[in-house]
Amino acid sequence: MTNQFISLGVIGCGWAGCRAIESANATSRLNVIAIAERDPNRLAQAGDDNAVPHRYTDYQELLENPDVEAVYLATSPDGRLQQVLDTLNSGKHVLVQKPHAIRAHEILEMAAAAQEAEKTLQFCYFMRHFPHNRQIRSAVQNGAIGDLYHARIFGKFNSIPELNANSRWLHVYGQKGGSLGQHYSHELNLTWWWMGSPKPIWAFAAKHVLYPQYDGPEGAAEDYFTGILGCEGGKTIQIDCSRMSHSDSGSVVELYGTTGAITNGGISRFKDGGFIREPIDEPIEIDHGELPEEVPVFYYELNHFAMAIAGEVAPDVDASDAYTFMQILDALYDSAKSGEKVCV
Repeated sequence: MTNQFISLGVIGCGWAGCRAIESANATSRLNVIAIAERDPNRLAQAGDDNAVPHRYTDYQELLENPDVEAVYLATSPDGRLQQVLDTLNSGKHVLVQKPHAIRAHEILEMAAAAQEAEKTLQFCYFMRHFPHNRQIRSAVQNGAIGDLYHARIFGKFNSIPELNANSRWLHVYGQKGGSLGQHYSHELNLTWWWMGSPKPIWAFAAKHVLYPQYDGPEGAAEDYFTGILGCEGGKTIQIDCSRMSHSDSGSVVELYGTTGAITNGGISRFKDGGFIREPIDEPIEIDHGELPEEVPVFYYELNHFAMAIAGEVAPDVDASDAYTFMQILDALYDSAKSGEKVCV
């Protein structure tokens, strides 16, 4: 690079795009110099809040800016493939917000284009970048809870978006915008990654559409999703998630092994008739340097992207991991639609 910062462009100025702008500007490696958003009000608000000099309503104009070296794509997945291909074709690195695509095969097209362009392609799942979650993975992979066999996720978001031009994809079944794809795919990806990303074998799932706002041919997105994923070695992951529930029970993200479990961010063991807690003290895997006083939510992920561009670390999530995980989502959604067990 010719200067200290990598000049970043952000396409899409909804919640995720605005958090990406804040997070990138908080690092010592990235500087957001351009944004693109088709909604002029969101464009103006994001630009003014973050003093972004270059603003476009057409993302192609951002890609034509020669000063933009890398792009964060915070757009909806129904147009994601073409935008990734256009970004790579313009000679820029790209970080792709989740859901990464509509179907898994689109990830392969993105990967091929990145290889041809010789540019960095990274996919978002920001929870994997939190240092403590990386310490958990290291501890688990080093045998801290014995042989892994199951993970369990239960959570609720309790908010249904309005149906408008920006949120349409959140209401269409199969576009990965319901309770699983939009919200709890984070936790599903995290527990699968803690397990070591085992090869998926089968999926069986069901969905409930409780408050439909879309009546098109694809059907309405799910408000409640339940499923189980079977992986190589007999490992399983169970997920129940909702975007509107009247239950006041707490969320659960747990990983079970033969000698212990990961619960509430630490190790739990049953010993001598009672439960004991153990801290996780694995070394920090990646040095993110001096941190800001307040660390924005996407800070570690954006900083990792900059480090990957510089060749210091491998992209995470990389294309291979993103493709396999999208196969998992495809299988769960297909099973819930058909009512049949689906092989991945």
